[in-house]
Amino acid sequence: MADRTFGIAPTLQGPVADVDRVLGSFARQRVMRVIAQVERRFPQLAIAAVLMEVPQQAPLVPYAFWIFNRSQLSSAVEKGGENRLVMLLIDTNTDRAIAMVGYGLNPFIQEVPLQSCLQAALQPLQRGRHAQAIESFARELDRQLRELCLQLPKQFGLGEDTHWLDAGAPGEEAVGLAESFY
Repeated sequence: MADRTFGIAPTLQGPVADVDRVLGSFARQRVMRVIAQVERRFPQLAIAAVLMEVPQQAPLVPYAFWIFNRSQLSSAVEKGGENRLVMLLIDTNTDRAIAMVGYGLNPFIQEVPLQSCLQAALQPLQRGRHAQAIESFARELDRQLRELCLQLPKQFGLGEDTHWLDAGAPGEEAVGLAESFY
């Protein structure tokens, strides 16, 4: 249905799809270097920054969803839980931005961390500094992912300092230290 509304989706290639050619070659290289650093630290994910003019009549959220799913930023085998793409779409006409993550990252990257990444990109974006906005987004994503990695063991009770209680005999309270599994 979206294809009828927006037309045929452009075929895009990451990590930087600068459809409107707003980045100079130096800025593009700098952005690609920052993205590569994050992808090296987290090789299970891919980042794509898309810079394009979003049609004025197109609502940003459905348009971004359409680009994410139809523009071939992910390969055909990266479907469902295998899709671990983080896409930043910048509307070069209005300097609005939106971020989306693939289904494989949904359990880990929630709305609040993604909003934090967009917030980091906001000030440079408002100044028309697209490369700096992408870099700020990627660096904040890196920070959010590192924080997530620190929290995951605790969420699953695998941290070295995780305490557990033994529901032994009434009146007896046994407190132990769970072993680390990582």
